[in-house]
Amino acid sequence: MAVDLQKLNASIAALTAQVAKTEGTEASAGALITGFSEAIKKAVADALAADDAADQGSIDAVNAVIDEVTARFVAADDKLGAAIAAVPA
Repeated sequence: MAVDLQKLNASIAALTAQVAKTEGTEASAGALITGFSEAIKKAVADALAADDAADQGSIDAVNAVIDEVTARFVAADDKLGAAIAAVPA
């Protein structure tokens, strides 16, 4: 009896493609998290520097930077969540 490996090869190819897709999603998520981590560190450093010479103008400027980073984080989180949800189970 001859062995038909066609279905097995198709399953292996599908699994390999899914693994590659998942690895790409993980890499993107890692890069995103690292980028936001650096942005938050900078915002905190800016806030501490502003605190040393605090006046209302510098406090408002730092609050604006923190708000911007927070908004970017929320938008990226929504986008990442949608991307992950779109990956078939």
